[in-house]
Amino acid sequence: MKVLDNIYIYPWTSYEANNCNTVFIDGSVPTLIDPGHKAFLGNIMNGMARDGKNIESVKLVIGTHSHPDHIEAAEAFDQQTMRAIGKVEFDFCNNGGKELYLMTGCQLPRKPYSFYLNEGELLINDLTFRIILTPGHSPGSICLYCPEKKLLISGDTLFYMGVGRTDLPGGSMEQLARSIGKLAALDIEYLLPGHGDAIRGRDAIEKNFKMIISEFF
Repeated sequence: MKVLDNIYIYPWTSYEANNCNTVFIDGSVPTLIDPGHKAFLGNIMNGMARDGKNIESVKLVIGTHSHPDHIEAAEAFDQQTMRAIGKVEFDFCNNGGKELYLMTGCQLPRKPYSFYLNEGELLINDLTFRIILTPGHSPGSICLYCPEKKLLISGDTLFYMGVGRTDLPGGSMEQLARSIGKLAALDIEYLLPGHGDAIRGRDAIEKNFKMIISEFF
């Protein structure tokens, strides 16, 4: 589903199985953010096909964090496809983060990452994104913010009427509160979360932040 020029979201709408929303950014380096579980990769393939896109064109896969419902499918892409994740999250995944994989019966990522993301700017095709470290749901969660499009890809840090859970290994409600405060200061017109509905419009997004800060923190 097209959101803006060359930016698409493929939501996961089933209540029967856990998986995440996926964002696709088309261009010279077609990029998938949070490909989800390997078993549900067909959801993205079908969505891209409806938009006249081909999943085989993807050259870069980014994970907002290391939970298997967001990055397990990265293993399905060939060795020529670049993979990236936050450096803090990579370190966590190889230590305390292993526990979640053992709990869910999923396999830890085996293919190497091409590079790691720290806070700063990342050029994806012709768009500049700010990588923002937003711990809370996991220690190294990142969000991607494009000032030009006023677009925030929030992973599991921020949802419509909710926030990511903090009762999993590495979670922290105190850190999440600080991360939400950081995001609330941004000028956002399009919010693409890791689960649930996307939000359009500055007023709706500001109301969502106010509700979340009031109800959760």
